[in-house]
Amino acid sequence: MLRQAFKSLLNIDEAPERTALAFAVGTFIAFSPLFGLHTILAALIAVIWRLNKVALFAGVYVTNPWTMAPVIAASWAIGKWFIATPPIELPQFTLGALTGAAFWEQIAAQWQQLLPFAVGAIILSIVCSLVSYPLMLYVLRSYRRKYPMLTALTIKKSLNERN
Repeated sequence: MLRQAFKSLLNIDEAPERTALAFAVGTFIAFSPLFGLHTILAALIAVIWRLNKVALFAGVYVTNPWTMAPVIAASWAIGKWFIATPPIELPQFTLGALTGAAFWEQIAAQWQQLLPFAVGAIILSIVCSLVSYPLMLYVLRSYRRKYPMLTALTIKKSLNERN
């Protein structure tokens, strides 16, 4: 299934630069700190900018539930390089504590700990999208040179050559 999705991405009938741009925008969204809003944000951007939805969502889903923990850890680590914050003090974690207001008040009091994460995620978003654009452009151009697409124009041209 993943192979078929990637193959359909490679065979999109539009300029490789535009497809690579949509993928890079999707990658930017994927690494952004707006967890839970990636799909909605991608749909809005696809409609507003009229970007290719397949390429955009392929970029968004570079991160998935299995890669989220390393992405979050990397975002926090990168953000800590730029913003110094005291270590997080987690309250005693039990099932009973989760239902109490004191647990959540102690967690909410440490909201400033999210700033390094947000800064790191934005830096990671920028870097990953800047890397993904030329990489996807190279892959698209190489694939299309090796396997030319059968667009309506090429089919018409080949039919005229036969006659």
